[in-house]
Amino acid sequence: MSFSFGFFRFLTYGNLFVVGFFLLLVFMSLLMVPNMSAVLVSMLTIGVVFCHNILCLHLQKAVKDPEVTISSNFYTFIIILSVLCFLYSLYIFISAAAVSAISEADFNKMMDANSFQGGEKPPPGMLSAIKKVAAVLVGIHGLAIAGNAVLSLIFLKKWKKEHEEREDITLDI
Repeated sequence: MSFSFGFFRFLTYGNLFVVGFFLLLVFMSLLMVPNMSAVLVSMLTIGVVFCHNILCLHLQKAVKDPEVTISSNFYTFIIILSVLCFLYSLYIFISAAAVSAISEADFNKMMDANSFQGGEKPPPGMLSAIKKVAAVLVGIHGLAIAGNAVLSLIFLKKWKKEHEEREDITLDI
């Protein structure tokens, strides 16, 4: 197994865990939110990434074992989902950059305006550290989704090439 294939498997399982957790949070928020349109859009967006990772597992199985059959529309479906996942990762990167671009004074004002009345305010340095850590973690999440989307297309191309060569060999006999 090559390093890139192992990294592809690592990203797929890691993304399944993280995105599955996000889906769980979205499902739980369905119970609390009076307006479901935003939650349904979030569920659809995160669901696309989750579905892509499930298909990546099937692609990995097909790359490892050439005898595994894949449906005829799998190729098109995984390309579409890869593009949507890449767009999701771009959205994540833009969101992380937007949060990072907010000055500390403006960020503290937003936290003061949204803080609970009568509650203790965290120290200003802590808010800055939380903002930086959150931006880095969101950036890593976006990078993992983008990397998985690109690797899925690379291994899909590899699988298609091997599959076509195998079909040519069997047709010649």
